[in-house]
Amino acid sequence: MRSYIAERNRIIDIIEKNDLSIRFQPVFRKDRSVFGYEALSGLKDNRDFPDIPALFRKASETDMIASLDFLCRENAVREASLSNITGQGANLFLNICPESICSPSHRSGLTDEIAERWGIPKERIILEITEESAIKNYELFKGTLSYYRDKGYKIAIDDFGVGYGGLKMLSIIRPDFIKVDRHFISMIDRESVNFAVVDSIVILCRRLNIDVVAEGIEREEELAASERLGIELFQGFHFGLDHKGTRAPAPAVKPLD
Repeated sequence: MRSYIAERNRIIDIIEKNDLSIRFQPVFRKDRSVFGYEALSGLKDNRDFPDIPALFRKASETDMIASLDFLCRENAVREASLSNITGQGANLFLNICPESICSPSHRSGLTDEIAERWGIPKERIILEITEESAIKNYELFKGTLSYYRDKGYKIAIDDFGVGYGGLKMLSIIRPDFIKVDRHFISMIDRESVNFAVVDSIVILCRRLNIDVVAEGIEREEELAASERLGIELFQGFHFGLDHKGTRAPAPAVKPLD
């Protein structure tokens, strides 16, 4: 087993070399026009970590989560700017770890700086907070999100329905968007429980004026069932894999240097 110092140094090396990649997955409206793109980080060299979630878990354990999270954010904003995503009228979904924005090393204004540097309007940026992360200090978390919202950013809860916070996170964050986890969207046309759960989420969000995104759409039947429930935003492999997918009209995005 690697020591804390060795693991931390490996992550520092990844950050210093920017050994990361970025791709964009589209979020579609009902009419199949592009509403936005979610920036997805990856590893160029994954010899030590099997995937990006494993890297983030280790970064959290070695107190490097804030630095790694910010680098991914900076990479995504830069590549979105170079690809003129918001210039095409689309929004940019950025994943943010709650552990990062609650970290003592987190500094307010960093996201503002990169958005301004690369000319991405804050009103076009949607910050995705994953529900799967445990939040230890809700007051600090709520205050930080209020700062972002006051600056013009919108807030989304990602992976809704499978994490720690559930309805408590919903009541505290009061997001603009909820992305229903693919666990509930998968086979929604055949699984009555999944259909009922998503139906309840949609009804709740409609009353709270929250837009719902169905994640993980892989089959036409799942799309049709989601539409019947009143969902108007969709994301998944059914529409295309990423910016290189032939079915997804996403912008061409070059790999990071």
